[in-house]
Amino acid sequence: MKQNYQVLVIGGGHAGVEAASAAASLGCRTVLVTPSTRSISLMSCNPAIGGIAKGTLVREIDGIGGVTAESADNTALQFRMLNMKKGPAVWGPRVQSDVDLYTKTQTQQLRVAGVHIVEGLVRRLLGPNKRIKAVLLEDGREIKAQTFVLAAGTFLNGMLHRGKVTWPGGRRGDTSSVSLERDIRERMFHVKRFKTGTSPRVLRNSLDTSILEEQISHDLQFRFSWASKQGVGNTEKCWVTRTTGETEKLVKDSLEKSALYSGRVHGKGPRYCPSFEDKVTKFPERTGHPIHLEPMGKSSRLMYLNGLSTSMPEEIQEKIVRSLPGFSNAVIAAFGYTVEYTCFETGEFDHTLKLRETENLYVCGQILGTSGYEEAAATGLFAGACAARNALGLKQTIPDRLSSYLGVMVDDLVSIGTEEPYRLFSSRSENRLGLRQDNADRRVFGFAEKLGVISEKKKAEYLKRDRIYQLLRKKLKETRFQGKAVENICRRPEVTPEEAGRLINQLPESIDEREILRTAVLDIKYSGYVKRAEKRHRVRKRFGSASLASIEDYNRVQTITIEAREALNARRPATLLEAESIPAVRQADLDGLVLYLMKKSVSRET
Repeated sequence: MKQNYQVLVIGGGHAGVEAASAAASLGCRTVLVTPSTRSISLMSCNPAIGGIAKGTLVREIDGIGGVTAESADNTALQFRMLNMKKGPAVWGPRVQSDVDLYTKTQTQQLRVAGVHIVEGLVRRLLGPNKRIKAVLLEDGREIKAQTFVLAAGTFLNGMLHRGKVTWPGGRRGDTSSVSLERDIRERMFHVKRFKTGTSPRVLRNSLDTSILEEQISHDLQFRFSWASKQGVGNTEKCWVTRTTGETEKLVKDSLEKSALYSGRVHGKGPRYCPSFEDKVTKFPERTGHPIHLEPMGKSSRLMYLNGLSTSMPEEIQEKIVRSLPGFSNAVIAAFGYTVEYTCFETGEFDHTLKLRETENLYVCGQILGTSGYEEAAATGLFAGACAARNALGLKQTIPDRLSSYLGVMVDDLVSIGTEEPYRLFSSRSENRLGLRQDNADRRVFGFAEKLGVISEKKKAEYLKRDRIYQLLRKKLKETRFQGKAVENICRRPEVTPEEAGRLINQLPESIDEREILRTAVLDIKYSGYVKRAEKRHRVRKRFGSASLASIEDYNRVQTITIEAREALNARRPATLLEAESIPAVRQADLDGLVLYLMKKSVSRET
């Protein structure tokens, strides 16, 4: 076996694939070690890529030079643009994916990048913490490298729970990394336990979809990657059903049988992707929770029940599923479960995602405390690039939170931390109206160049798009309509990019040019908001030492979320800077606190 690797990646999930591809794109000899070469980037939860903020992150991955976006386009079954009732700044692109084809496509991406793939389970790291030398596999093989990326996902001492049954595994059918987790603890790294869950999968032909609401697809000629020359297609149907009073009663009457409510699961779960038991318990007054039926592949026999994550025993899961409209004869092909796993504590890694006690060990994905394929892929891309730059002796660079969701996420995880699996939201950014999916490549290009992952071909393609963009901006500025510059007309809410194109006699036909025109117009529309966001960011930094002692009850502060009020009342931070370190307090809440303090100051003066 070739031994002189520069970067070794542990784990073949979404984070591991991006990490290995990034390292290889920087010219490093890279090896990826995974327990199963057949399960690379396997979608163990819902079969989809994207969503609100998450979809924008996928476009950033593409702009930086990653592979997830192109794989998502090539395996898409259906496309939806979420949040379209709101402004385009917060639209969220999302595709349903063919699970098997996605795995094959990601594996091919590794091969094209020149990554050596080794099937095996890592038993432990070799060498002192300060500088890891190699990894030891369970079969006795040793693999040496200069730098290492740990992308173990939910596999570090992963334990699966369903009812009263518990067994080791990172996901159903896979082996848990028990020995590696023990080695990490023995090395005195600080870790904690999180949990997440998955829903049952049912046979498609056992459902009566004729009485269900079809989830309408959108034909917007969208694609995540600029390398994809046509928009993703819509080849499969999705449906929505809703739980009934009987569904909720079944859960309430069986809570003591749930692994989550029997006291056997201690890890903290994701607040914004709760189990169905949590939904019923925490919102007892609600009924009719939506359950989305998502195909697992093109003409697949299986449908995933998104929204029905559960750790109930199999017999209870069957009753729950069959209580849903259209599911009276449903056959469950795979039951839901909860997985509890180990991840690193806040403070263990720095802004390059390197563990602070080491010189050459980087971490990414769910062991950082994240949740979701998209967050894992983005942190994997960044960690893999940083590991490669380390091996090559190059200066490191970190993303800016005002310019990208990647920057927001990395800074949040390092500076604030997370007390539950971290999920990306647009509200986590103080510049959320500037961090749009349509302008992702423009925002991250400078960082991509510094990081070194983006290929020369992609650079050339971007510069070509930039020339078109600059030409359009010039025409929008110089062309006048009824005595006014079209640029100023674009600021009106009712003026669409298409209308602006007609006014400057520029109606592009290609999908690329249409999207560039859209970005040019939206950049004009949101320019004032972006400038204000940057100003607020500077003001908040200036207000960092401002005392919060005058706020006796945060429930009176209407400009922040209920979640933030609860956390602030419980923690009672002395200053705004301390409030910023509380995970439940988002960027929008900090802006709200600054506004409240400023108004209070003005009222005292008058």
